[in-house]
Amino acid sequence: MQSLQTLARGFVVLESIAKHQGQLTIAQLAQQLDMNRTVIYRLVHTLVEIGYVHLPDQQHLALTAKILPLYRGFEQSIPAQSQTVLEQLSEQSQAVTALVMAEGNECVVVKTACHSSSFLQLSYRLGTRHPIGVAAAGIAVACTYPAVENENAEIQLARKQGYAFSQNVLQIGAVGLFVPVPNRHMAIGTMGFNEIEIDQHLPLLKQAALNLMF
Repeated sequence: MQSLQTLARGFVVLESIAKHQGQLTIAQLAQQLDMNRTVIYRLVHTLVEIGYVHLPDQQHLALTAKILPLYRGFEQSIPAQSQTVLEQLSEQSQAVTALVMAEGNECVVVKTACHSSSFLQLSYRLGTRHPIGVAAAGIAVACTYPAVENENAEIQLARKQGYAFSQNVLQIGAVGLFVPVPNRHMAIGTMGFNEIEIDQHLPLLKQAALNLMF
């Protein structure tokens, strides 16, 4: 089926504006996306006209609150208590925490939390994607699906242990510890620099995962 190029470009523009909220002019957006400025102007004008984008200082582009119902619709697929669970886990573990979910062949970061006592923090950005089976988060999500023939050794080990651990995969120095969320294609985990106390974090993670079942 042939895609609608204008619609696709409109979503690319919307995503870029969201990523650089209030920072880009139309000219800068066109340069960043390597698109004709006239095309960008028309797309932006349409988004402004229907209320999803505005120019608060008459120059820089920003999303409006009209985007919120779209997010709320998606958020219904996430456990309602997930943010509270992540924040409690972050304070208990003194680590950055994240909830990821499967979407197609990828896992996507849908919620994060950072504890309050650290000046330097590592975190997934919301919406970050990487393949299922890659890094601790992707391996833990893979464990929520039935085992397949010739499965990756890291996934087999994670199934046996009940958790996935990775280091220096998505970023040098970054470590992650994730556990599958029962009955959901999701995983919850802690992240840090260089090391994680697995024995201390694992019971907290398992309890957090159970809390997300309901």
